[in-house]
Amino acid sequence: MESCGGSHVNGKSFFLLFLLAALWGGSFLFICMGVSAFGPIPLMAVRVAIAASFLLAALLYQHGIPGLRNLYIYLGPLCVVGMLNAALPFILFAYAELTIAAGLTSVIAATAPLWGALIGRVWFKEHLGLSRTIGLLIGFAGVLLLVWHQVSISVGKLEEAPNPLPILLAILASLVAALMYGVSVNYTSRYLSQLNSMQIATGSMLSSAVVLLPFAILQWPSVPVPWQAWAVVTALGIACTAIAFIVYFHLIATTEPAYAISVMFLVPIFGVLWGVLFLQEEVSPDMLASGSVILIGVLLSTGLVSRLYAKWKS
Repeated sequence: MESCGGSHVNGKSFFLLFLLAALWGGSFLFICMGVSAFGPIPLMAVRVAIAASFLLAALLYQHGIPGLRNLYIYLGPLCVVGMLNAALPFILFAYAELTIAAGLTSVIAATAPLWGALIGRVWFKEHLGLSRTIGLLIGFAGVLLLVWHQVSISVGKLEEAPNPLPILLAILASLVAALMYGVSVNYTSRYLSQLNSMQIATGSMLSSAVVLLPFAILQWPSVPVPWQAWAVVTALGIACTAIAFIVYFHLIATTEPAYAISVMFLVPIFGVLWGVLFLQEEVSPDMLASGSVILIGVLLSTGLVSRLYAKWKS
């Protein structure tokens, strides 16, 4: 069984970090493609319902009915994680993307590692060390550089808009969602250390689905949802949610919260990459430079540089 809060950072965990960033980078594009057809709450409800169904089937296949026992025992903490790590931030991001661009939303989400580090330090008295603290700051600086152009555009819209309140509320919603991720990653490490990644992902998605589905029914679109939107939410539910959360909770269990949540620094890079590949968006030299800064920040904040240096010295 996995044990949350370990520190086994190696090549495999680094690969999984990039895989997770690729999956979550794509989720912002899928949300942008599907939210206008479904609406924020129905889209997220269907997303977590698909993810929960996929995860429950996988859990039953692996462990049978006895595999559900721990979900009942840890029902309370799983519901907390489901709310803080899925239901509420999912809705907030979907709401934000009704007003602001997916790229800008993914960048605001990249503040999650800073929230996670701050909450870990204040709440759990975790010690990050100088190099990792510097890495977090470098990563955040890279994120700011990456979206300088997008932020400038958004500021221009604020100045031109007759009512700037929707844009401000969308930015605030994204910030609150990122804060929830920071709380959740620390809470998971502290209170769900006895469960493996499959159980945590399944329990949190099931609780999210139970909470969101009644609200989704009340707000279901009055016109039929096109099949393209159903295809988008299916990919969002299986790849960007079910599989992604298995990887995410595995990283929390086998490394540590600060390492796992540092994935959010990488998410905007993949958001830009998918935009180039699938939406024919352009990449500027500034994007490449800021992406390099983010990678340096991730290498430092995850502790990989210090570990490689220690191995080289020995």
